[in-house]
Amino acid sequence: MKKIYFIIAFAMFSYGEIVAQNNSGIIAKAFAKTSADSSYIAVNKRGGWQSLVSHLTQLKNDSVLVEILIKNNHAVDLKQGQLIGRIKQGSMLPKTRQKVPFNLVTTIYQLIIEPDGRCYLRLVAGTLPADNSIIVPIRAAYKL
Repeated sequence: MKKIYFIIAFAMFSYGEIVAQNNSGIIAKAFAKTSADSSYIAVNKRGGWQSLVSHLTQLKNDSVLVEILIKNNHAVDLKQGQLIGRIKQGSMLPKTRQKVPFNLVTTIYQLIIEPDGRCYLRLVAGTLPADNSIIVPIRAAYKL
């Protein structure tokens, strides 16, 4: 069920890219009315991050799939990496730091997952929207 919400949210993001860059769009309304399942991931609300969908799935004995649709309304410097939250489920924490790249069309990001569960988002290549608001659908697998 959570995957369906992620797919719907991702489709809305893809369709409403221009609308999603300001606070009057469909995505902004969805973020305002819902919150993600926080049983496995705690979002860094102090850093201005919001999450519509968050989901962790163990793929195999040694890997986990993380899916998060995350938003920040403030100007953030993703070239330096930003703390977006932390994984709370102890059985899904990596033994070593994991740097997992993922692409969104022509933009390349990196999700950095620390052994204590802290998750950082970093822009590797490409450009961010000119608006201060940013919405990023994250889908990446990492090793335990």
